[in-house]
Amino acid sequence: MRRIVVLALAALLAGSAAPALAHVDVLPTEVAQGEPLQFTVRVPTERTLATTRVRVEFPPQITVYSFAAPPPGWTMRPVRGPDQRFRAVVYSGGRIPVGQYADFHMLGTPFEAGEATWKAFQTYADGQVKPWTAAPLPEGEELSETGPTDPGPAALVTVAEPGEVVGATAAVSTGDDDSGAAIWLGVIAIAISAMSLLALGFLWSTRPAKLPGGDEGA
Repeated sequence: MRRIVVLALAALLAGSAAPALAHVDVLPTEVAQGEPLQFTVRVPTERTLATTRVRVEFPPQITVYSFAAPPPGWTMRPVRGPDQRFRAVVYSGGRIPVGQYADFHMLGTPFEAGEATWKAFQTYADGQVKPWTAAPLPEGEELSETGPTDPGPAALVTVAEPGEVVGATAAVSTGDDDSGAAIWLGVIAIAISAMSLLALGFLWSTRPAKLPGGDEGA
């Protein structure tokens, strides 16, 4: 029985360290029509190669009008349409290492209620491009890997009608909030791992000691 518990704890530790599949996200995921706010494009590196370029195309229902400076090492090139509105932005020159992510910020105003799809193209260090252009992932459905160059689900932002209550996901994402959340998540993960290790040590310390052979006849 003790061996089963030990193996279960070891599996728990291994599972907590396993990377989760993700995709290019846009936050917040729910916004109010006519309300200007900051959008955050979050780009994780999922392959064993660094991300070196990101192109984001804006949905027609949202007018993007200003950009924050990109992360250190990155350059930014906004792309305008024939009407001089910003239609896309290209980030290049930097690197998002394996197992990490980067946030890119911009200001925009949604002017039409409904579902707004953000398409993105993520280039890796080997030159392969992952297009996040397929139908958005249904709520509650987990992402499955589709290959390094096969289309993955695009990011979806829901624009609510004026006066509708916008969910908690509509809170504006800022660098400080993201850092605080990351710190707390790290603390929680460390605490879980520490508790698992303590439990494992307790099991080993309380196992029956094997007596020397000469004491068997006592």
